[in-house]
Amino acid sequence: MNYRIVLLAIFLTACTQEIPSGLTPIPQSLITESTSTATPLSEETVLELTSTPEPVKFPPPAALPAGPISMIAIGDSLTQGDGDETGRGYPGRLITLVNEIRPGSTVTNFGQSGWNSDALIQGDQGLLGQLPRAIDEITLAKSQGRAAVILLWIGSNDLWYLYEYGGDIGDEQESQDLAHFSSNLDLILSELRTAGAEVIIALLDDQSKRPIALRGEAFLEITADELNRMSVHVQRYNEIIMQKAEQYGALTVDFYNTDVFTNRATLYDDGNHPNSAGYEVITQKWYEVLLTILP
Repeated sequence: MNYRIVLLAIFLTACTQEIPSGLTPIPQSLITESTSTATPLSEETVLELTSTPEPVKFPPPAALPAGPISMIAIGDSLTQGDGDETGRGYPGRLITLVNEIRPGSTVTNFGQSGWNSDALIQGDQGLLGQLPRAIDEITLAKSQGRAAVILLWIGSNDLWYLYEYGGDIGDEQESQDLAHFSSNLDLILSELRTAGAEVIIALLDDQSKRPIALRGEAFLEITADELNRMSVHVQRYNEIIMQKAEQYGALTVDFYNTDVFTNRATLYDDGNHPNSAGYEVITQKWYEVLLTILP
């Protein structure tokens, strides 16, 4: 893949947002690090990208060929597994289920606490973006004759940061944010599908209803009115996610219509992340969708 073009596309489509410090390291037992490096842009590359390409519709999800598969999980703290006392998160649980029917399958977890869709593309605090690392993993899987499946769960922090750091949020700011999130998904999904992976993307829960938001224990600048706006805006995010899934031939897993993030039995003490029981529920939801392409 020509990373010069990818990096320029990132520059044109994504702006940097503040990411809180103190990110938790990715569990090493689940990670295979990428060895790729970025190449500086040239004037020729700039000239190649002066026009916007027409939207391309990708084929629908296809059944994976027989044999072990490579799963690559990308996203934020919900992918990294924050709140799970076992440290496995949903990727660590999912690989156990998949290996029962596809022995030899693997999972690589690039999830990083605090990351939004900008950071997933660009990287943050010295870490390479998850998108180029995922593409390297797809390439490696294909070279080994394995099908690659991307598990993508992103957007929660886009919403938190919009209302926490965006100032006085109104209709115009929300419209700009939605366009930006949509553009990021275009880049992420087009690159993943072009690289040859099947993709499952998560619909977001209404995090304005999480206990941490209702109790005002984090993101203290978000007002009650902005929580109401967030509740509406996440529905717009999910509409975009469903539209992009249709365009790029991706599957969706639904966390909007779930009580995992409001039920005390499935929540960690912080009232924000799932606990071990919650990640069991989450794992089953990913697995049910994955089974539709695992004949």
